[in-house]
Amino acid sequence: MKRIALLGLACIALSGCGDDSGGKVTNEFLVGKWDCVHKEYKSSYDSKFEEYSDYVESSSKQIIQSYKVVNGVLLLKTGDEEVEPVDLDEVYNNLKIEDKTDNQEYVINRNLVKNSSNKFTFEMEMFITDRDNKTGETKSKTKLLRVCTKAK
Repeated sequence: MKRIALLGLACIALSGCGDDSGGKVTNEFLVGKWDCVHKEYKSSYDSKFEEYSDYVESSSKQIIQSYKVVNGVLLLKTGDEEVEPVDLDEVYNNLKIEDKTDNQEYVINRNLVKNSSNKFTFEMEMFITDRDNKTGETKSKTKLLRVCTKAK
């Protein structure tokens, strides 16, 4: 009997209180109109100290986005831009992207979180290393942060 009671308590603890915070964003969740604040932050690399500077906000703007499912495909419309398909599985399966070419190397870390029943956050941080025979190696990092609230 004690085991059943403990199992019940564990299930309640794991299910949480139902506020949806920290959850995964789904197609159904996104359908509708969203009011988003999009911020971009930049950081430079100091080769003498071998470290990045603190982020400095380089831009901030308000964006309205709309999501719709058409023929089973999630579509995103942002302002006057073209409609584009969104594959949430691709996002969640590739939270870290790394690539290298002859002159450039980059790492992109992404995070998409459902904060509540009417809010989500998308964050992307990019580390870029450029190599040039004349100027040598330059490093930079950029952070994009988009916080969206369901429009009424």
